[in-house]
Amino acid sequence: MRDTLYLGHSADESGYQDWKALQLFNFYRLFLATLFVSFFIADVGPIFFGQIYPDVFFVVSLAYLCFAFACLLVIHRRWLTFNSQVLSQTSVDILAITCLMYASGGVNTGLGVLLVVSIAGGSILTEGRTALFFAALATVAVLVSTVFINIIGVLIYTHYTQAGILGASFFATALLAHALAQRIRANELLAKQRGLHLQYLSHLNAQIVQSMQSGLMVIDERGYIRQVNTAAQQLLQRKLSINGLLLKTACPELAHYLTQWVQNPENNSPLYRPKMADVDILLNFNRLQHAGAMTVLISLEDATLTAQRAQQLKLASLGRLTASIAHEIRNPLGAISHASQLLAESLHLSEADKRLLNIVNKQCLRVNNIVESVLQLSRQQAAQTILLDLDAWLLEFIKELSEHRHLTADQIVCHLDAGVKVVFDPIHLHQVLSNLADNGLRYAKTNPLLQFCMGFNASTCRVYLDIKDSGTGISETISQQLFEPFSTSETKGTGLGLYLAREICTANKAALHLVENSPQGCCFRLYFSSQ
Repeated sequence: MRDTLYLGHSADESGYQDWKALQLFNFYRLFLATLFVSFFIADVGPIFFGQIYPDVFFVVSLAYLCFAFACLLVIHRRWLTFNSQVLSQTSVDILAITCLMYASGGVNTGLGVLLVVSIAGGSILTEGRTALFFAALATVAVLVSTVFINIIGVLIYTHYTQAGILGASFFATALLAHALAQRIRANELLAKQRGLHLQYLSHLNAQIVQSMQSGLMVIDERGYIRQVNTAAQQLLQRKLSINGLLLKTACPELAHYLTQWVQNPENNSPLYRPKMADVDILLNFNRLQHAGAMTVLISLEDATLTAQRAQQLKLASLGRLTASIAHEIRNPLGAISHASQLLAESLHLSEADKRLLNIVNKQCLRVNNIVESVLQLSRQQAAQTILLDLDAWLLEFIKELSEHRHLTADQIVCHLDAGVKVVFDPIHLHQVLSNLADNGLRYAKTNPLLQFCMGFNASTCRVYLDIKDSGTGISETISQQLFEPFSTSETKGTGLGLYLAREICTANKAALHLVENSPQGCCFRLYFSSQ
């Protein structure tokens, strides 16, 4: 009947609604026919039912009832097209009701009102000029029955005027019903278009939110999670449900930051690290007003990108600083070192003076190492990342380390997985692992002195490498500033080793964290990029 499609609206869906309406109209036909038969048999209906031709009234009522039952099967099986069924069934309705009206005494019985209902129903279900056909058919049928009643003379008075008025009402009903049906179809189509458009926009927005690299969470005024995307779950390393789950239950640390922000809205961008996570998360809170209710949108950003940008600014500043250091410190330092060496060649120096010169040389060397470390930091080149076969590369590195430090097989233990590939600059990776290995060997006490263990974090899809030592751990004071520049517990150290290692990892989109610190030793974890 209606074949208009919009944004995936199928003809089957539209046809189903039409067939359902036709079936409901047939239930009205079945109910009406059942009333006629029941009233006639029980003799409880209006006195004019079949008062002229009772046998005709009963036969037509019974046939009309059988026709209604037959329509149930025809509509269910859809043996005929929709338009054919509407045309034939409405035509039978008009003829059957006209015959019942004729058998009861004509238009003065009031049964013509039932024709108005049939014409209205048929006009709504069909389109075009068919509605006028139903009105014309009913008008002709009423006039013919009135003529027959007049010819046989069963009534004293004729009712041509009433028949004409009834015919006019048929046409008026058909036109109004047809106009109403068009309006209903237009509104229905518009509603479906808008509904499908809203559904499309909703689906599009959901896809955009889920595909965003930034994590998003919506918390209502009662503290329940109402929306969370995949990126947020990956950053938090939690599988969160939005079916009435409290944020305080799902993620207590994040709920604590939210409470702090509500109490002090100026603290809007705290840095947060979930337990056993591999990245720092930058939080951002925003209020959303909807229908008078206040909800909170929490944005979760991986702080790695921010750290990389900050690193670029620091390196630029350090570049200018180290140029000044090289000019202001290294030249005087070179003069002092050269003068001390010349003094050391004197034959008239006492043992006390030689010890003092030795101290001067050592301190000059230490200052020079500090300057070299700072220069190395400022000259750090961009990472030239390649795809590394991690287990093969680590075996070569451990072999080189063992030969250089004269280590036996039982002093270094490896737990590697074959076939694991990571993206990293091999020169940078060598610098990072050399620094971590030197620190671990410096403090290790028992065998194995070092352990290298590979693993995989399923929630973030990132490979990691653990470097463990058997030392006595790091003091709490030092551990809080572990990756800060010039932070060291060694009198001979520069305090830039771990700082440089983390900066190098950040440049390679990796992360370096201290994940274990106990009297049995420390464990540093290097998370590689997820590519």
